[in-house]
Amino acid sequence: MNFGWLESLMFGAVTGLAEILPVSTQAHTSLLVKFMGKGNIPALMSLFMHMGVLTGIYISCQSHILKMIRAKKMSRIPKKKRKRPLDTKSLMDLKLLVTMLLPVVIGFFVFQKTEATSFNMIIMATLLFLNGLILYIPQFLPSSNKDCRTLSRVEGLLMGLGGALFAIPGFSGVGAALSVASVAGVDRKYGLSMILLMDMGIVAGKIVFDLLGIFSGGLGHLSATVLLSYLLTAVVSFVAAYLAVKILRHLAESKGYGFFAYYSWGMALFTFVFSLMA
Repeated sequence: MNFGWLESLMFGAVTGLAEILPVSTQAHTSLLVKFMGKGNIPALMSLFMHMGVLTGIYISCQSHILKMIRAKKMSRIPKKKRKRPLDTKSLMDLKLLVTMLLPVVIGFFVFQKTEATSFNMIIMATLLFLNGLILYIPQFLPSSNKDCRTLSRVEGLLMGLGGALFAIPGFSGVGAALSVASVAGVDRKYGLSMILLMDMGIVAGKIVFDLLGIFSGGLGHLSATVLLSYLLTAVVSFVAAYLAVKILRHLAESKGYGFFAYYSWGMALFTFVFSLMA
């Protein structure tokens, strides 16, 4: 089922924001689909949206990514031939990122099931409420300054396990990972940077699923008008994702992410009421 221009742009904006902010992407898209009375989002449209989001995160985190790539390349050069000191912190960032992504890979096995399932709205409302609790608790904990140099492998795995909750409608992988990082005493700005890189891996995995959906189901009715609307949707999702990163970085430097707990509870109430009316 193809979506109209306005509907496509709305989905692009919602996806771009929800993939980054500590709210549930699946819950938001499921609610929007039901509210509009639509079927499943076309795989090609989903692909364009996720590509826009991935680009937005990459541009926002480009300097961090390039540092890790350079450090990895430098580590392969014999010590005597290196022209500058090895950036050991960036290498440790890379190792931490790999550790965080391990549980996320497992999460995709759950995502494969939940994406194709019509999730019960009451259960989704309950999980949205729990997501709010996950986001609310860290504001009572003292801040700290831990980074890759003081984090253990277990703490990295726990952050990744929080990220793997993206697979369950109602939970936010980004939100859960941010809360785990706060409990572990990770510096808020550093934790956000690493979790955004983890989120890139999640979005990249969703792109793989989109491509598999296209290969199995085809492109459907595709015209120049539909393709143009999907391109504009990708642009909207890119802008929304880029702005969402800016918002989170501002909150990381100031009051934290407690606001999204109240937002999650509001969404839980809305979902519950909507399920009774549907």
